[in-house]
Amino acid sequence: MFGRPHDLGNISAYRGTRTALADYIGWLGANFDPSIAWRDLEWIRDFWQGRMVIKGILDADDARDAVRFGADGIVVSSHGGRHLDGVLSTARALPAIADAVNGNIRILADSGIRSGLDVVRMLALGADATMIGRAFIYALAAAGEAGVTRLLTLFDSEMRVAMALTGARSIAEIDRSSLVGA
Repeated sequence: MFGRPHDLGNISAYRGTRTALADYIGWLGANFDPSIAWRDLEWIRDFWQGRMVIKGILDADDARDAVRFGADGIVVSSHGGRHLDGVLSTARALPAIADAVNGNIRILADSGIRSGLDVVRMLALGADATMIGRAFIYALAAAGEAGVTRLLTLFDSEMRVAMALTGARSIAEIDRSSLVGA
């Protein structure tokens, strides 16, 4: 909840000092460059000949541009929805993006993966694989290596149940027909 007008109370609590809206806008300006474009990736490509995966794709046209650019993969991600409240979710964006790239590059899905069922959903919507950032971090923070091992065991178990209930005998058999209303 916000404190006084133009005071970002939630950020103030995190930083330990009062943070005015102008300070936050200044931080955004210093950390997010709206001029970033495909030419910047071309510049990186001049120096980096290894595999390139582009994260933060939520639009089918951007996905097609990534194919034309020669990316090896894309990560369909809303960055956890932390930067733009109300942005299209990864799950909603994924089918159009998968259709747009038509198997020409690998698609990883990120954001909103909290269970093995979520992994199956993302695969059914067109992802080749998923990332599990927050779940992994929470498990690591809670119980170290044992927590991560337990998390992966739970994801595996949940995926197997979801696959059995949808009739998929292998990950390769997971597709949009696995979803209700497909």
